[in-house]
Amino acid sequence: MDLENKRIVLTGASSGIGLHLLKVISQIKGTQIIAVGRRMDNIPEVENIIPYCADISIEEEVHGLFRFSIEKLGGIDIFFANAGYSYYEKIEKASWQHVESIFATNVISPVYSLSRMIELNKSSEFMVVITCSVIGKLPFPGFSLYTGTKFALDGFNSAMQYEMPQNGHLMMVYPVATYTDFFNRAGENANMPWPRQRTGTVVNAVLKGIAKNKKRVYPFPLIRPILYLMNIFPFIYDIYHGIQKRKLEKWVEG
Repeated sequence: MDLENKRIVLTGASSGIGLHLLKVISQIKGTQIIAVGRRMDNIPEVENIIPYCADISIEEEVHGLFRFSIEKLGGIDIFFANAGYSYYEKIEKASWQHVESIFATNVISPVYSLSRMIELNKSSEFMVVITCSVIGKLPFPGFSLYTGTKFALDGFNSAMQYEMPQNGHLMMVYPVATYTDFFNRAGENANMPWPRQRTGTVVNAVLKGIAKNKKRVYPFPLIRPILYLMNIFPFIYDIYHGIQKRKLEKWVEG
């Protein structure tokens, strides 16, 4: 899909991958962008960027986002479901809200947004880009709830690719750990997984994937061989996860 002259909604636009992506696509000819975040401080003041403050884990606020976007843009060609967050923790206490909130943001909201895009675009071409994570294929101690949300997205994508209408494209992006404030927000001094990459690498891979209507994008070029080797030699999993488990236990002890 060509991004020129497209009407775009981007969630998680105020930081990290989303902010970097926002700055890049705003420079593409004719783009009109609704930049969504809980805070508007970092949203660039550019003519073709319209800031929109929303908590996309809340159904009513997602409804409001779609109403606002259609009113302002007349329709949506590309929806970037990029918003998401994590906890770095060892689960020891039961909290329904704790579990529900992360699944609402990371899973329910992007899946629901895709269904709305299918409803809105019965005949015109559209695309939905969802930021998943390589953690959706490689579990990581300390991020069990986050891992669960990303495995859910990966499983949904695997089935949904067979259900997409001919005029629609669904692209799932699988970054490795990215140098942003994401892990600081997950927990103070949280263990940052390996391998790692920068936001620019992710953004470049996303743009190339959109141009080719790819179904899956892996911004870190070596991650697929790494996952393949881990599946062929399961003991590598055990070694890797054993190291991460010890780091988690050390973190819990403070």
